[in-house]
Parts: sequence; C-alpha cells; structure tokens
Amino acid sequence: MKYLHQFLKAKKGMHLKVHFSQPAKVLLLGDANYRQYKEHRTYKYRGGELEQSPHKFTIPSDGTWHVVVERGSYYNPKNIVATVEVV
Repeated sequence: MKYLHQFLKAKKGMHLKVHFSQPAKVLLLGDANYRQYKEHRTYKYRGGELEQSPHKFTIPSDGTWHVVVERGSYYNPKNIVATVEVV
C-alpha cells in the first residue's frame, strides 16, 4: 500500500487540518496503532474514507500522532497531494 505520512507531537485538544487533493482514506493514529497499521495488523484510528477537503481532527490525548493519507495500492496508485497544518 502506498501512503503519505506525517507525524507530530501534540497535546490534547489541539486541532489538525488535513488538506487532500481528491477523495481519500485519511487516518489519525496514535504511535502504537501506527505500528500496527504498518504491520498490516488490526488498528484503531480516527477518520476514514473522506470526500471533502479539508478535514479537521481534534487530538484526543498528549503524545505522538500520525496522519496517514492512503494513495491506493502498489498496482493502482492514486496521485494524491496532501498537507497537514496545526490550527
């Protein structure tokens, strides 16, 4: 699977705004769940299949957070551009 990835240290209650160029699966993952995601194991996330950009996330707890924007599969990649900003 191809994906775009951004990680950051964030405090509870902070807001992130994710901009993406076309509908995509956008995930907000904690550190442990990001490791599970990379290993193709069961993981918990916020977000999902999103149609409208930008999408705003609220950080649920202090820690390291990962934003993942999936770009399709190796054989069927999507040309997606994405940015993450703290608001």
